[in-house]
Amino acid sequence: MVPPRPLGWAAGLAGSVWYYLWPEGRRVMARNYERVLPRATAAERRRVARRSLANYFRYVMEFAGTGRLTPAERLAVGAEAPGFAELERALARGRGALVAPMHFGNWDLGAISATARGYPLTVVGETFADPRLDALIVGGREALGVRLVKMERAGPSLLRALRRNELVAILIDRPLREGGVRVRFFGEETEVPAGPARLALRTGAAAAAAAFPRRGDGRVDVLARFAFDFEPGGDAERDVRDLTQAIMSAHEEFIRQYPDQWYMFREFWPS
Repeated sequence: MVPPRPLGWAAGLAGSVWYYLWPEGRRVMARNYERVLPRATAAERRRVARRSLANYFRYVMEFAGTGRLTPAERLAVGAEAPGFAELERALARGRGALVAPMHFGNWDLGAISATARGYPLTVVGETFADPRLDALIVGGREALGVRLVKMERAGPSLLRALRRNELVAILIDRPLREGGVRVRFFGEETEVPAGPARLALRTGAAAAAAAFPRRGDGRVDVLARFAFDFEPGGDAERDVRDLTQAIMSAHEEFIRQYPDQWYMFREFWPS
């Protein structure tokens, strides 16, 4: 289950080297981490940014090896998994659960941990421009027991999954292709996809922020914060905004704990 140590070391080294070879990426990460780590020095933020890119390269290496995991290893990838107790309480309502992770930690190992425990999982994925890369990503995730649907035709599949009281996952920090919703994130307004909140409100599904911080040994912790304290007020747009804000506020806590495990290599806040 644990990737060979030299591979993990090499992937981290490659990410660190790429950090120095990617000036625009360095500038973007510096601006993002100014908001995430306002009290850190510029040098401290640079170190976090470099570790973030190194951790992303390690994540890619881990994803490439997930197809070789045995059933027992798939079950064991979730080291500390308090999020599953939260999920059980959510599914007891009978309306499904919608989790909104970010590009953080290793979300694929989080998905493996869920399917290994018997939770049917539908994941929304983007279509990559390169057909070979797209087929590789789709095949890799479906081999792990994940039902993957493309963003452009996801609606009916997600509704059916939630009506069957299943688990749906939609990344909430992907680039916007349609109208989003404005929220405050680390003290400043930004715009994120409104789809997760709209779908949860439409179906009555429980909505949560989910995060899967890497432990460095081929495993992740499984964390989830369900917005149980959120109650719709009847104003559709306000409800979408308030539920999305609750999800993003939970993600702030995750990122503060593990700032070098958030993989955000584009501008996240307006200029």
